Amino acid sequence: MWVPGPFAPTEMRIHPLTHAEVYGEQRRLVVHMEIRDGWGDTIKGVGRVTIRLRKSGATTIGESGVKWDIDLRDLATNVSYFDSVTRTYKFVLTGLPDWFESEGRGRMRLTFHTARTDGTIKTLQDDFEVLSVSVSEE
Repeated sequence: MWVPGPFAPTEMRIHPLTHAEVYGEQRRLVVHMEIRDGWGDTIKGVGRVTIRLRKSGATTIGESGVKWDIDLRDLATNVSYFDSVTRTYKFVLTGLPDWFESEGRGRMRLTFHTARTDGTIKTLQDDFEVLSVSVSEE
């Protein structure tokens, strides 16, 4: 299900709140995705998200990378990921590769496939360098 309209997403970025952390015994990546409409206002969006993490300096995902797919076309799922305080979609990802812990950094690419007002698919993409792992006491 696609919901095109005059307030359809035209820009997307990986928000600077994005970080890696250790939560208890688990390493995880907390990704914040911000979407904006043609007027530059922060909005919700409908579409599919792909997040890829690879070693810094690697040119492709290859054997050292990992990928997550999130379907935001289902409205109940979509709303469950939206963080009203930051006005971003917040994805908490686990299953990080071992090299990520030892290197403490990686290169992330987030791709958001959504629809234009005429119903054609629009792909928005951003890259982000995850630099360190912080410890969370929650």
